[in-house]
Amino acid sequence: MCVVTVAAMAIMAIGTAYTMHAEGQAAKYNEAVDVQNAKLANVQAANANAQGSYAADQARIRGNLMRGQQIAALAANNVDVTTGSAADILGDTAMVTAANERQARINAAQRAYGFQVQSMNDMGAAQYAKWQGKTQQTGTLIKGIGSMFGAAAGGMTGFGGPGSAGMNSGSILTGGTYTGAGNTSYMNMAWGSGY
Repeated sequence: MCVVTVAAMAIMAIGTAYTMHAEGQAAKYNEAVDVQNAKLANVQAANANAQGSYAADQARIRGNLMRGQQIAALAANNVDVTTGSAADILGDTAMVTAANERQARINAAQRAYGFQVQSMNDMGAAQYAKWQGKTQQTGTLIKGIGSMFGAAAGGMTGFGGPGSAGMNSGSILTGGTYTGAGNTSYMNMAWGSGY
């Protein structure tokens, strides 16, 4: 009986170790995925800022082109561009150009902020995956140790282990009931059948 108990405990220990290893590997994988996602979100944030700078430059270029066309049209009609309505038109064009440029940068900053928040969320998820893996491993270890102690306790009762002669369940010390030596159901059938 002792050999069987030791073998069962060894198998439980191996199973526990394997499960802990698998949980650790899964946690490392999830952590690595989340860290990679955070890096990608940071790259996307940098790209959003670069796209915003490009869009702002394009808005400025378009505004300058429009202003140049306005100056050329006004000058072709002998209008002084430094005073009056002509100056107001050019001023408005400069103001709209600056507003478009600013809006392009604001839009880019908001997109970049969204990616930065995503990066922080991914890093939090990575830390959680690591913690969860350690927690699962600890739980598996505790469960495995409990199972091994249970197997050891079941194998060391002295009598009343599974299949022991004379015991229905457990041992006399743990509240089991004694039924006599072995299985006597054949005797009951013979005596109770009226022979």
